[in-house]
Amino acid sequence: MMDAFGNIHDEWFPVASSGDLQPQTCLPLTLLDNRLLLVVDTDAKPSLFPDTCPHRGAQLSLGSFDGSKLQCPYHGWEFGLDGRCLYQPAHPDREPPEASALPSYLLHEEYGLLWACLGDNPQNLPKYPDYEDGTGRSLVLEAVPLASSGPRIVENFLDLAHFPFVHAGYLGDPKIAGIDRYGVEVVEGVLRLTEVSVWQPNPGPLATTGGPVSYEYTVSHPYAATLTKTPSDIDGGDLGGFSILLIASPINEIECLVWRVVTVRDPEVDAEAQRAFNRTIFEQDINVVESQLPQRLPLNLRAEAHQPADAGSLAYRKWLIERGTMYGTVYETD
Repeated sequence: MMDAFGNIHDEWFPVASSGDLQPQTCLPLTLLDNRLLLVVDTDAKPSLFPDTCPHRGAQLSLGSFDGSKLQCPYHGWEFGLDGRCLYQPAHPDREPPEASALPSYLLHEEYGLLWACLGDNPQNLPKYPDYEDGTGRSLVLEAVPLASSGPRIVENFLDLAHFPFVHAGYLGDPKIAGIDRYGVEVVEGVLRLTEVSVWQPNPGPLATTGGPVSYEYTVSHPYAATLTKTPSDIDGGDLGGFSILLIASPINEIECLVWRVVTVRDPEVDAEAQRAFNRTIFEQDINVVESQLPQRLPLNLRAEAHQPADAGSLAYRKWLIERGTMYGTVYETD
């Protein structure tokens, strides 16, 4: 499926946490401007359909679901979980034609999330090796709505220079705001930011003083990125390391649900404390990111002013152009 915004329909996006898939339930949702319905059968197997009856366009989630079939609220058409129309009450003896069927979409479970792809040529999921390695403990955080485009959200995640101001006292200090140059490269289609360093007042769980913290970032999906904290002696050694996978799942071009998976190397970590800390940091970002104009990310590199610390942001914008990702962006030539 192609549109004016590139191949965005061929990307995978989270639509639910795996832990939230309760048998015999329906979840209406919106993804890429599409009204969808996630249904879970009595065996906890999920299926994804348009939340629109092919007959007269009524919203199916206003009807009923008994764990094996959906019934439209308007004319009572019934659909099986393979999408076939099973019954049309106005014509009880008629076998519904194939044109009455609901299309279904691809689903895949990974990293504790249920992912959907609306296109016909699915791309790869974002790479998140720390989860796959099974090291430490992984937590799926609650999805948070954000009134901004996916690329703006990802770029904020890659941005170090805002730490001392937006996250003062947590991830930085306005009096020690310098950002040294760091590595930027694209390897086998993956954007990597390496040897990224920022001073933080509390570098790790065992730290007794402030100091520099090193990170690495990767981008292998246009609406997702990973951050990995490089462990060091100043912050408690290997157990102080962690990684985060962030994915902006677009409701439309300027609204997203943001999903995060955190993997902490310390298997004894306090899970609730981790959730609370990550919630605090993310909430600090919301007002600033939602205030950015334009809401869609400008891909013309002359549209906004830049500084050397923005090397990662600029590389991400160029990477989006090369990948052909237009959804959630503004690209106007001079």
